[in-house]
Amino acid sequence: PDSCGFKHVFVGETRRDKEILGLHNWVQFYLQEKHNQIDYKGYVTQKNKTRPDKHHHVLSNQFSWKGSVKPIGSTFIGVSPEFELALYTVIFLLAEERVTHDTVKIEEYELQMVVCHHEHHIRTAYPVLLSTSSEN
Repeated sequence: PDSCGFKHVFVGETRRDKEILGLHNWVQFYLQEKHNQIDYKGYVTQKNKTRPDKHHHVLSNQFSWKGSVKPIGSTFIGVSPEFELALYTVIFLLAEERVTHDTVKIEEYELQMVVCHHEHHIRTAYPVLLSTSSEN
């Protein structure tokens, strides 16, 4: 009942202390890991890739936090929170559906931006990397 989109995306939350919800922000992930609050389990690679490289700014990963494991989450890496707020807000304002899966191209990335509404508020928002122009 006390959840909000900002908390869900930028801070993270748990449901009944058993399920990790949100935590899609790399700054929060970094701070939690720095204080030994997150145990990074690894990343999920793109098709035809063995690992992310310096050009990847979207990461799918697995981690444990507050005694639970998040099997897969995704986040932008290295972008500012202001960029994410602006991007998610524009998609929210243009969306006509409760759950929006908009495909956007940012430089060499093709991303699916997922934005879920709860009444007139954002409930969650995160990127899903679909492909890069370097994939063959």
